[in-house]
Amino acid sequence: MSVALIPLLVSIGFLLRIGLILMGLLKGPILQTFEKYGDAENVYYPLPSILLWSGIFVLSATAFIAARTNILLPTAPFGILLLVAAYAAYAHPELAQQYPRIFMSYPRWYFDLRERTSRYERRRLAYMWLWLPRRLRLSYSGSDPAFNQWADLVILATMRFEDIPDEWREVPVNANGNF
Repeated sequence: MSVALIPLLVSIGFLLRIGLILMGLLKGPILQTFEKYGDAENVYYPLPSILLWSGIFVLSATAFIAARTNILLPTAPFGILLLVAAYAAYAHPELAQQYPRIFMSYPRWYFDLRERTSRYERRRLAYMWLWLPRRLRLSYSGSDPAFNQWADLVILATMRFEDIPDEWREVPVNANGNF
């Protein structure tokens, strides 16, 4: 058994994970980016991780094939080039911020959610996601309409809170104006 088999299998696993995220079938990792507080909002940017795991896949597949056979494949420079491109994409995310419709439009539910919600509402969604049971999270991850309906309900439930703490009401007012 070759040592290159371990990074090969790990890179395949992470490439499958990124594929599930981009197809919209795994929502948890993206919702985790909404949890953070601070000045700049974290944006899900999959290009560096795609390039990194593709480079590791190419390098480990080259090493695995070279160890099993006596064929020397000239694909190692391509793998190194992918790793350098991953570092460049990670170090300079300004390119993605300049062209968000190209680099940040997938998964589609994420793009739609960013268009129709505020940062505060997305943070609420992220923390409410943590309270869901695992099977319900799997169900919402697999169904975009069900997830959007849940997100709308969470947004409606948290609408009485404002970004300005002075405008918060302790007790909601009913339709008659009574407490």
